[in-house]
Amino acid sequence: NMPRKYRFIYTKLERNDAYLVGHIAYAIYKSEKIKYIEQLKAGSTDDVEEDDLKPFHDICSSVDNIAKYRFMASHILRSFLDNTLTESIQNMERECIENHSQILSDIIEPLKPKRKWILFWHGVIQSVAGAFIFALLVAAFIFIKNYQGA
Repeated sequence: NMPRKYRFIYTKLERNDAYLVGHIAYAIYKSEKIKYIEQLKAGSTDDVEEDDLKPFHDICSSVDNIAKYRFMASHILRSFLDNTLTESIQNMERECIENHSQILSDIIEPLKPKRKWILFWHGVIQSVAGAFIFALLVAAFIFIKNYQGA
């Protein structure tokens, strides 16, 4: 067995600016590597050696392929986040529609008087105050009319 050669592709894919994108890009790379190995195995009865993977590693390590893996990872992550956000918004809208009566009740409850008799007396006080103000206006009107006539 030959000693294993490390290609350090992970460090090329994973950058500090987008840690999660690097992980996803590396998973895409590993998936393609597994497919490549399966294709090699399908065409031969021999075990796949490290040297058999050299063409694959050379191609994958190119600047263009690193950019391709990162682009694919960014697209996957963006799609996932878009779907998650859309689903969250739909859940909030559904909950709002289902619970709108309770939400309105919770908003109105602090504004309502605590007891029915308070509500009754509140109405009575408003009526009496309104009648008193009306009587004052009528008296003032009559007084002004009588004062002008004199």
